[in-house]
Amino acid sequence: MMVLARLQSRQLLKKMDAAQSYGEWSEQAAAYDQENGLGDWKSADASKSYDYRSIRQRLDLIRDLRFRQDYQQLLFTLNEGIHGNVGGMGKPALYNKAKLGTKNLIHQFVREVCGALHDIDEVDESIISLQEKEDFFIRAGHCFGRSALMLSGGAVLGFFHAGVVKALFEQGLLPDIISGSSAGSIIAATACTHTDEELSQRLSIDNLHHEVEQTSSIRPRLSPFVSRNQPMDASNLRAYLEKIIPDLTFQEAYALTGRKLNITVTGLAPEQAPRLLNAITSPNVLIRPAVMASCAIYGIYPPVTLQCRNAKGEAVPYLPDLRWIDGSFVDDLPAKRLTRLYGVNHFIASMTNPAALAITPDPDAPGNVLRQAFNYQSRIVKNVTTEMLKISRDTLRFKSPALNLIQHLSYGVLAQDYTADINIFLRNRWSHPLRLLAPPSRQVMLRLIREGELATWERIEMVRNCTAISRTLDEILQRRGWEQ
Repeated sequence: MMVLARLQSRQLLKKMDAAQSYGEWSEQAAAYDQENGLGDWKSADASKSYDYRSIRQRLDLIRDLRFRQDYQQLLFTLNEGIHGNVGGMGKPALYNKAKLGTKNLIHQFVREVCGALHDIDEVDESIISLQEKEDFFIRAGHCFGRSALMLSGGAVLGFFHAGVVKALFEQGLLPDIISGSSAGSIIAATACTHTDEELSQRLSIDNLHHEVEQTSSIRPRLSPFVSRNQPMDASNLRAYLEKIIPDLTFQEAYALTGRKLNITVTGLAPEQAPRLLNAITSPNVLIRPAVMASCAIYGIYPPVTLQCRNAKGEAVPYLPDLRWIDGSFVDDLPAKRLTRLYGVNHFIASMTNPAALAITPDPDAPGNVLRQAFNYQSRIVKNVTTEMLKISRDTLRFKSPALNLIQHLSYGVLAQDYTADINIFLRNRWSHPLRLLAPPSRQVMLRLIREGELATWERIEMVRNCTAISRTLDEILQRRGWEQ
């Protein structure tokens, strides 16, 4: 019997890997959970990973108040606890046990809170005044916060992000706030410069690969000591971006799609602070040159001067004395800046950066004692190396500006935190460096997009639960025209 059960489980896993849609995948995932007795685990409230007693108590209270239509008391109760990750119910450990979803209690609680928010929004103003509603929803939205999607660098591996964005978009879960660094900036810009009607088609393998085929091969010169008077040819990348990204500023893209695009760029000089470009900090900056700058890997592509649209609608240099390079060197996942600008407190990271993957274990992956020990040892090595580079950067000065910059960028790569609340990691962490820079074949691109979709499908219910309340609050605030 045990052998038969294992065979059935393996067959279900194969069917999950072969699924062509999230609907197919979730059907097989549910069957896998049922086959392995995980339905009982989902039905039982108890777990050491979250405060199930508190959540059960609040669920029963909210459910009772809604049933009795006691909206004043319901409003009071919601005022007590609209905040993210209540009771620890967003912990990855709660989503690693089963293939599909988590404890039924968590699903029920999220649905009940969202229903209660709609009740407060729709109840007659003789019961709860419009001013009370506005005050509550603005405070609740501010308290609960927002979610953002961060797309890392990764050269050709960045097409993994296309699968991530596609999977989230098809489930109505794509955050409005999206950041991108290096290769991630290409997919982020694509998502934020096309309307919902255009986006699915824009992210299809046919469109993405067709544009790559129309672009000449990349022939980088792999030397970080290239003369400033002999910039390397980046016309192929520029031509590719012209095909997939409209000629828009950050403000124009936001007005068109309602999505908030953020692109990170690193200063060419060590004393030059990195920037997060968006409709708030740089509304008139043109997106294509910003993406070019974020993709300008030092020693492979030339640094870029940003461009903006002036009052006459002409493209002119932006900060003409400054040049910019690959955004992933110093701020691949700009969580702190997104928090400050948009009130984001929940992050989804799509990670393909080879350097980051080499030094960052997947924090959400279930593991045994040996894995935990290895991860602990890896963190020690990373921290020690980072401190050594910091001392070197602060005390040593080379005659060559290139060596000083490499020292600065190396520290920037190691010092970053590459994890988020929900992590979607590329499984295959190793790839030949030269292949990362070559135009991918249709087969390679299809594999990367496919892997991005599968990795995201594994996290869909976690994303859905962790963002449902904030999405409900945002929908009500936007429909009502209430500003936070």
